[in-house]
Amino acid sequence: MERARDRAPVDPWPEAERWEDGDPWQESLARCRARRRRPRHSRSRLVRGVPALALAGVVLVAALAGGGKGADPTAARADAQRPTTAASPAKAHSRRTGWRSCPLAVAPAGYTDPLQAAIVQPERIDQGVDYAGIGKLVAIGAGRITDIASDNSGWPGAFIEYQLADGADAGCYVYYAEGVTPTDGLRVGDTVSAGEPLATIIPVYPTGIEIGWGAGVRTKAYAKIAGQWDPTDDEDNIASAAGKSFSALIAALGGPPGKDEGGKSGAGTSLSP
Repeated sequence: MERARDRAPVDPWPEAERWEDGDPWQESLARCRARRRRPRHSRSRLVRGVPALALAGVVLVAALAGGGKGADPTAARADAQRPTTAASPAKAHSRRTGWRSCPLAVAPAGYTDPLQAAIVQPERIDQGVDYAGIGKLVAIGAGRITDIASDNSGWPGAFIEYQLADGADAGCYVYYAEGVTPTDGLRVGDTVSAGEPLATIIPVYPTGIEIGWGAGVRTKAYAKIAGQWDPTDDEDNIASAAGKSFSALIAALGGPPGKDEGGKSGAGTSLSP
């Protein structure tokens, strides 16, 4: 269902003109920026023996059902490899190839600054771009919500992802993660418009927030799926190519770009998957 909302610009902070020296919130923000960030996005690996066990189980069931020695192992293998959950061909294709076809174009036409309703302090570029601050995050452009995870997201906080429907980056995924709270009523499948609020920043969150190019694969970032980033890069503050691209787009839209704090080149040297 189309989400219709008022797009008239509104000052989100009528009482917060500018930060001043001695402001407790600013001091907290400074402490937040000085934190040591722990490696993120670790997930347990699948047990490699599971596919073999599943195949053996299928063969055994076929034998008990009357297949016996004449049971066709090729057919059994095909049954074992068949997906257990049905998905529409269009959705499956999008999930499988969407991130590969994303051009990561830095072309602001038709898009809007996702930080326009927030007051933020830019931090490092890694898989995406890190910020600390307060306010709301809005949609860069028209699109559809593809993932929302408030618990067990694989990130130190929530994860929100949407797929852009138009502009130079149509088909690309954008994520907002870590210290964010999804807008009330936001659901997977909702259509959104440019400038529509999608999340609220949690003030003085331990890891701040991160925004960037998503992959459309569970709660993964483009940089992770494309092999541009790993936990070592996180520890060394290495900026991925996808992170640099998203930072450049933010700057082109009038927002504050992130900081490339890495001291050496790493996985983020190429935009190609």
